Amino acid sequence: MGEPGFRERWLETGSGPGAVVRARVTQVNQAVQTAYRAWLDHSTSCSTCQDGSARECTVAQPLWDAYQAAQQSAL
Repeated sequence: MGEPGFRERWLETGSGPGAVVRARVTQVNQAVQTAYRAWLDHSTSCSTCQDGSARECTVAQPLWDAYQAAQQSAL
């Protein structure tokens, strides 16, 4: 799968096992994934977020908002 612009991605099928599929990654998709990854990286290492208080975390909320904005611009 060495074609430029294509990567392997996990596809959640909704029922049954998911699958790894070949997908073309665009700039828009990359922005959404980057924003989500920033939020995920923070929330898994932040003690406030891990205690279940992510809504009170002053770092997590702006990261989540950036992720939501990236998703909206991808539509």
